[in-house]
Amino acid sequence: MELRITMKKMFLFVISIVIINSCSIKNFDTVDQIITSAISEHIFPGAVLLVGTADDIIYEKAYGHFTYADDAQTVTTNSIFDMASLTKVFATSMCMMKCIDSGLVDPEAPVIDYLPEFNNQGKKVIKVKHLLMHNSGLPAYTKAGKSRRETLNKIMNIEMTQSPETYKYSCLNFITLMRVVESVTGKMMWKFYREIYTDPMGLDRTMFSPPENLQTECLPTIGDSSGTHVILQGKVHDPLALSLEGYSGNAGLFSTAPELAAFCQLILNDGIYNNKPYIREETLIPFTTLQSGTRTYGWGVNNYKSSAGISMSETAIGHTGYTGTCVWIDREKDIFIIFLTNRVFPMDKKSVTPVRKAVNDAVVETVLRK
Repeated sequence: MELRITMKKMFLFVISIVIINSCSIKNFDTVDQIITSAISEHIFPGAVLLVGTADDIIYEKAYGHFTYADDAQTVTTNSIFDMASLTKVFATSMCMMKCIDSGLVDPEAPVIDYLPEFNNQGKKVIKVKHLLMHNSGLPAYTKAGKSRRETLNKIMNIEMTQSPETYKYSCLNFITLMRVVESVTGKMMWKFYREIYTDPMGLDRTMFSPPENLQTECLPTIGDSSGTHVILQGKVHDPLALSLEGYSGNAGLFSTAPELAAFCQLILNDGIYNNKPYIREETLIPFTTLQSGTRTYGWGVNNYKSSAGISMSETAIGHTGYTGTCVWIDREKDIFIIFLTNRVFPMDKKSVTPVRKAVNDAVVETVLRK
């Protein structure tokens, strides 16, 4: 009799645990419907969504195909995307963070302390921190040169279009930051990035200029008018980065949602990933908290309600990429959302901003729902 009662108690205990666990599983049907509807409306052919916290991955799913062709390759969670301007935060800012952490760079120092060739056109007043916060006074963009050397020389000698401390988002800021990294480390930034982060973190699908054997695993960014034939795949979409042979500070990084998640968790865990410290917590602070206007060092802050939607904290940091990539990290709510698409395929005609907002709002509502 005692054994029978004990077995009954054990059974009830196990059932209660199953019920508790099943109740804790979040239903992402609304999120899925938003993304699949966007695909059916040809906003983008493929996407990956990954939602996580400092310690866990909550939800991970791939949607759609590489193109709109009937026999197109299916997107998986390990498919590789052209990160576009997410390069600025997940590569260049991370390299600059390490340079500051190591004492190689002082963000308050003039850029010309590290790049003497930048000392022209009145640019001696520009500090490293101005580049990081997009208030350097440099123009937003420029026409690419015919070679890497010509493009870099053009940027080093370019005129300012406004005075420092005035916000203007600029790809030239982060190409210049790349050159600062290269000056103080004595190696190309992509090599430094690989040595400091991707190799020790075990990230083998995060890189600049993917090798030929991985290019077919990259979602294409340019196609013909039918959306079924590929013109550009596995090579950077951004013209300036392309002129820099794919090795640039403004664009050029390729990665996957799971590998970007590693960087998001490093940030949420104050510079630690897999119990290994990469950056000191105090170094990370200006990269994750508001410094000027709507910017941290590198990131945008959600006090202006852009692609984050309306459900994230005002202190959440985020960034988008022209090709259709988007990441938001909310330290207050302990959540990050990675939403990758190739919205520029085939001919760069569709806006993904409304979908980003809807996805982010639906994710936050789902995750925080009791």
